[in-house]
Amino acid sequence: MEGAVRKARASKPKVRTGCITCKIRRVKCDEGKPACSRCFDTGRKCDGYASPASALGEPRGLQPVAPATSATESRALDFFFHTTSPQLAGFLDTDFWKRSVLQFSLAQPAIRQGLAALGSLHEYEQGWATNNAVAEQLYSRAIRSTVDKAAAGDMSVPIVVMASIIFTCFEFLRRNSRAAAMHIASGIEILRHWRQINQCGRRGQWGAADSSYEGYFLETELAPILTLFNLNSSEFGPLPRSRLILHEVENGGPKLAERFETLREARVALVDLVTASAELFQNLDNNVECRVSPTYDQMAASTALRQNFTRWKDSFQDLLGRKEATWGPEEKAAANVIRMMQLGSEVGLAAYVVSNECDWDGYTAEFEEIIRIAELLLTRDSCVRSLSLDLGLIYPLHAVAWKCRYADLRRKGLDLLLRVPRQEWLLNSGHYYAIFSRILAIEEDYTCPDVEQELPPEKVRVHDFFCLPQPGQDEDASRYAITFLTKPDGLDEAWSFTTEYIHLPGPTSDLPPSNLLSCRRWANSDASDPPTAAALKAAVFGPYISTKNDLNDVIHTTTRTCATSTKFGVEI
Repeated sequence: MEGAVRKARASKPKVRTGCITCKIRRVKCDEGKPACSRCFDTGRKCDGYASPASALGEPRGLQPVAPATSATESRALDFFFHTTSPQLAGFLDTDFWKRSVLQFSLAQPAIRQGLAALGSLHEYEQGWATNNAVAEQLYSRAIRSTVDKAAAGDMSVPIVVMASIIFTCFEFLRRNSRAAAMHIASGIEILRHWRQINQCGRRGQWGAADSSYEGYFLETELAPILTLFNLNSSEFGPLPRSRLILHEVENGGPKLAERFETLREARVALVDLVTASAELFQNLDNNVECRVSPTYDQMAASTALRQNFTRWKDSFQDLLGRKEATWGPEEKAAANVIRMMQLGSEVGLAAYVVSNECDWDGYTAEFEEIIRIAELLLTRDSCVRSLSLDLGLIYPLHAVAWKCRYADLRRKGLDLLLRVPRQEWLLNSGHYYAIFSRILAIEEDYTCPDVEQELPPEKVRVHDFFCLPQPGQDEDASRYAITFLTKPDGLDEAWSFTTEYIHLPGPTSDLPPSNLLSCRRWANSDASDPPTAAALKAAVFGPYISTKNDLNDVIHTTTRTCATSTKFGVEI
């Protein structure tokens, strides 16, 4: 209409505060600390609040610096963000590998150089670069930059801990277990020291509100990655361990929340439980070494851990019941990753309580569940990955391929090992496939192919194996001497040792393949003595168990009831 007056829109000043996530979504933020309720209520991760020194939500004290200093570094960074980062991110640490490291790389030379080193090494490992000299140079520069940054004091803690994670991945990729363990231990000690100074007297559940964004970031994003690395690498090697439990400690173990609200909470709680169990078992080893009995505190810790494992299973099932219907494919896959970790812990416990190899028949339901969930994960994770830091499939699948006597399940386990990313942490799936294919052949050589469902008898079962590099005259680094241990004359008779020379495909490591299911010395009758081992296992796994057979029955019944009463694996 001619002459119409356009109504002026009310103008309000733009709000410059609010969390980064709400700013990106262009919605009003309630500015809750350390995470806003709007993000929490919608199931999103609150990315925190930008400080005056940074518009990226990084901890205070980060100042912008120049980007990559050379074409070589720029190429390596490009490879990292396009190829390496998606492989490392997995299903549970996507924010760290796709968001946080990018933000910090824009502000911190140590992080930028570390990521470039990792990308350059990955490019070389994939066969797309002729040598790893560039990776080594970038790695050395990143370490020097981190040392310089560490001199700044407490303000540098997030950067130094993040660098420890990146350096650990670098050593994982080049299969240097000692260097990886060193970086893990360094990061954990820095976290422990920071906690002592900044959280003295603090009580509450993991992930609760923290007085600073730095503290929240360290506790909820960096610390869980380091503790997971520690659990899945140094536990399988002979190196010193430096453990850290993220929850408040009560009776020698983590004090769990009443219920889980997120999958990350469930994973951190499970990692803490397994870490506390490993700590208890190591202390019992020390007792055996010193010829002393378990202490009252150790027995109290054992009881509390048994109760907490049961409580964890109930809480995880409750989380699935409440939220599974709202999850997309990524969340469902993440739930299956956690479920596989829980099944792995049950298989690890079984190694302590079986009295002979045929006792593993009682864990067929667990083996079937491992196969089912592995198939779901590998179907979902269709991209070809050379390195995985979250799937955790080699450990449980190696149990199926070795300990299960049923041929169809064993072969499924072996086939799935070929589909797993070639490397998980320091474990090589191709190596384990070759070893367990040979064990399968050894055991089935003694069965009659004309008799349906005949299972390998106890006398031919391979109880254990150990592996030593034997390059020979041709200096073939893939040649190993593998010794198989059997009991052909009965369980109470002497061991029989058979050594074969086998070529294990793929890159070699300073940590040869080993029996990942071996129990510690305190529970090993060969390492201590049968009466001591039986008494200790009875004390740890149940105060009313007095004989080995009763121990097997009670523990197995308890485990099977908890594991098979409901299906935790999430269909996608």
